[in-house]
Amino acid sequence: MTRRRWFMPKVNEEHLQKKKQEILAAAKRVCSTKPIYEVAMRDIVIESGMSQGGVYKYFSGIDDVFAALLNKESLSHSVKEKVDGLVKDEKEPMDKLEAFLLYIGEYIRESLTEHGSFFYELQAMYGKDPERFKKVKDQLDDVSNLQYIHGQFSAFLTSQIEKAVFHPRLPQEDIQSLIETYLSGMVHQPGVAQRHAEISRKIAILLSALKELLNSGM
Repeated sequence: MTRRRWFMPKVNEEHLQKKKQEILAAAKRVCSTKPIYEVAMRDIVIESGMSQGGVYKYFSGIDDVFAALLNKESLSHSVKEKVDGLVKDEKEPMDKLEAFLLYIGEYIRESLTEHGSFFYELQAMYGKDPERFKKVKDQLDDVSNLQYIHGQFSAFLTSQIEKAVFHPRLPQEDIQSLIETYLSGMVHQPGVAQRHAEISRKIAILLSALKELLNSGM
């Protein structure tokens, strides 16, 4: 009897993780069919095929589900390695700017193909609602891939502006807001995940605009 009880926690943990992953898979399917702000626990219960009590046993509410989904996008070693390599590269600043944007386009393309746009929608939703973000902040494991890319890209822009390598026509905050708005519009464009050439074209347009904005007075 003692030996049997010793192994029970392991079995229970495996079962718990399996059920959680089934619920999260159902949540991803729901998120791919309707706007994030319309997704409710009832939708996930129905999609999962479990009872309401069965779902609430693992997640107390919709924000718990969203936090678990965001944790699936926690910073990966491959993304960090790639971004850190871009930062350390000895290219000319404008060439490094282009390399950064090309990688951002590549990352977005792969992310949309694998997951759809709901990671971006979640981050946008919590970014606009700080009070709601407090509900999930302590549950998040790490910075996301996108947050790390954005942070390093912003640091690169800041350093080049401070060194007077770039001479922006607009305040840096406005330029970064423009970039975020442009990329957000791109990832939420219907069907863009299936049109890789469209993502490349939009990144090229953004790069051209940034070169113009950052070269003023040079």
